[in-house]
Amino acid sequence: MTLFLLVLVILSLAVSILLYLKLDRLKEDLAQDQEDYADNLSEQLTYQLDAVNKDQQLRLAQELNRLQQDMMIQLTDVREVLHQTLSDNRETSDQRLAHMQSQLSHSLEKIQESNEKRMEDMRLTVEEKLDQTLHTRLQTSFETVSKQLESVNQGLGEMRHVAKDVGTLNKVLSNTKTRGILGELQLGQIIEDIMTPQQYEREFATVPGSSERVEYAIKLPGASQEEAVYLPIDSKFPLEDYYRLEDAYEAGDKELIDAYRKALLASIKRFAKDIQKKYLKPPATTNFGILFLPTEGLYSEVVRQAAFFDSLRREENIVVAGPTTLSALLNSLSVGFKTLNIQQNADDISKVLGNVKTEFEKYQGLLLKAQKQLNTANSTLDSLVNTRTKAIIRALDKAENYQGNEKLLELTFDEDLDGS
Repeated sequence: MTLFLLVLVILSLAVSILLYLKLDRLKEDLAQDQEDYADNLSEQLTYQLDAVNKDQQLRLAQELNRLQQDMMIQLTDVREVLHQTLSDNRETSDQRLAHMQSQLSHSLEKIQESNEKRMEDMRLTVEEKLDQTLHTRLQTSFETVSKQLESVNQGLGEMRHVAKDVGTLNKVLSNTKTRGILGELQLGQIIEDIMTPQQYEREFATVPGSSERVEYAIKLPGASQEEAVYLPIDSKFPLEDYYRLEDAYEAGDKELIDAYRKALLASIKRFAKDIQKKYLKPPATTNFGILFLPTEGLYSEVVRQAAFFDSLRREENIVVAGPTTLSALLNSLSVGFKTLNIQQNADDISKVLGNVKTEFEKYQGLLLKAQKQLNTANSTLDSLVNTRTKAIIRALDKAENYQGNEKLLELTFDEDLDGS
């Protein structure tokens, strides 16, 4: 419809121009006739020619006025129709864009709410599982520790009854090999009660390529999950030196007490050097070993000498432990293993949540990019509706206000388009 109206306007303008050119041509013809017949015609012919010219000019002027009025009416109709059409199109486009924007905003809100709800559910689930796992394992560990402490207390209480069988026990312990087996059995019982079979080795060569085997070696985490660092534990039982010292205490002889104490400490130091030489070699092992003394009395006698106890730790890298001390140490290691396992699982869960967060940020970025593109399209459409409509209306206004002192064909849309 718009194209047809524009063609009609152009045709009307062309007819007006042809009439105007025809008028100029008639004027030229009349002037030429006047020149040809000037000498032969009288004042009467001149008068008649003037009358004829006036009559023709009057008719042409009337015709031009009529054509101009018709053209103005048609231009007015075209402008009204075009303006109405553009207004309708703009309203329709605004409604569609508003509807699309509303739907998009609603969809984005739903997606965001859904994602937030899922993330919250995942977080609650992970926290619940972590709390439950940590609570269960810590409770189990504390129950194990409590049971062991209770067992130790019961054992200390039963020592009174054991004192009745000291005579029989002295006969058994008089044999060095029997003493060693007894210390090893007590050490094994403590380790087996606290640690799992996967956490220790028995009769194990801690030094690669060596034939010397320690009684027990605790597996500690190494540089990787496949590697392990071993903590050697060996039991020693210098019973003769300890009994002689106890006899000296009962006798109250200070010289004998000092002599037998030195002998006992010398035996302990010899055992410590033996463990350090045979079973320690970092990084395959820890930088310290444990010398286990099977009785609390023997252990307390060594601990009583603080300087000697500290020198073993610094010079020989050996820690002396009694039954209670070793139980507490192994319980600490067991709890540490369980805590490390929980921490490793927590790290895996944190990595999964980190990946989910990264993917959600990428997803959010794509949504923002799509929203930006829709806003750009909306701005372009607004510019098209407003700017182009104004340009066409200005062109129609110029055509409506045309007075005949400029060429009508020069009234194009280029000026308006450049101005916009």
